[in-house]
Amino acid sequence: MKSGRRLLWIISYHHACNDGTLMALVALLPIFFLQFKLTWYEVGLLGSGLLITVVVQYEVGRFADRMFSRYLLELGAALMGLSFLLMLMVNNFEGLFLAVISMRIGGAFYHPVGTSWITREYAGPYLETALGIQSGVGNFGVIIALATSGFLGDLLTWRAPCILWAALNLSAVLLGTLLVKEGMIKTRVGRIAATSSRVTLGKMMFLIIPIVSGGALYQITAYFGPTNLSITPGWNAGSADLIFALWIGIGTVTSYYFGALSARIGKYRLLRTGYLVSLVAAIILSLTTDWRLIAPTLLVFGAFLFLTYPALFSLITELTGEEERGTAFGILFGFQLGGGAVSVYVCGFIGDHLENPGYLFLFAGALAAASLIMITLWETHIKKLAKNC
Repeated sequence: MKSGRRLLWIISYHHACNDGTLMALVALLPIFFLQFKLTWYEVGLLGSGLLITVVVQYEVGRFADRMFSRYLLELGAALMGLSFLLMLMVNNFEGLFLAVISMRIGGAFYHPVGTSWITREYAGPYLETALGIQSGVGNFGVIIALATSGFLGDLLTWRAPCILWAALNLSAVLLGTLLVKEGMIKTRVGRIAATSSRVTLGKMMFLIIPIVSGGALYQITAYFGPTNLSITPGWNAGSADLIFALWIGIGTVTSYYFGALSARIGKYRLLRTGYLVSLVAAIILSLTTDWRLIAPTLLVFGAFLFLTYPALFSLITELTGEEERGTAFGILFGFQLGGGAVSVYVCGFIGDHLENPGYLFLFAGALAAASLIMITLWETHIKKLAKNC
């Protein structure tokens, strides 16, 4: 079990580097917004770069089902690190957009490979704990990026976080190559039969709205929350990033305990509570920038929203077979990131035309309400489908 846990923590470290690097870019948006004189539409356009990830990670997931390779994680981390080094040469929106596209290609590897690898490697009673750990460690990377990137950008230069996260990704390549031995891996290596993606999608259909909503709630809050605060008197990029780091921080803590909470409360109740809290939080975020309301709202919001992600991963594992797991998670993260990308783009358009960033959070709240309704209406049917798989 010791080698198994080492493998879990190395995969999770890849998760932290992957998601932390993507969040470092988001954390620097308040600085880019002023330095490059971006519009809300251009901020949304940068977020739409997630669509690149959607396409690439689907293909990566399909490949991982046909011919699994442990080195796919290292390849993705290497691309992320090199992309952030390219960021050092950016001096306008066009260059920033190209660097984001490159980064999104690298970011397409972890989720269909890393998450599906964990579901195969730790199938059984330890699975939900393993999923909670990898989610929590990934969130920890996001916290570090969000809590430090704005401050480093204000204190030194926005290029400093780029160097830091490029180095961390390259260290993930080194650690994964040196510390993961073939004897530690139970997941089958080599060609295996792949299930039709249409069949896999059919099994997941009743969870598509919650999956899309989860991506949108995260991306809208992360992209527009700190920037909205940073242009408000009394806030700057560092303080705005820090308070949203608390949002992710509390989510990290609760993610670690997902296995225990799921056993005691149940996945479906956690999902319903998560979407209800998200709805209320979105309404509050749309109405105020007062830290006395923002801080407690983000703490409760983060505590429950981040439990919905391992809950959905667990449900997808119950609904699909091992031979289609890479495809399943490629589809899941495709809809999650695709929903986030489209939502960020739409919200950028809304922000520019209505000249009130508060409306962006109402859009996120509407998606949370739709997910709450979907889970409530289809819970029994989803449970029956899971029993038949």
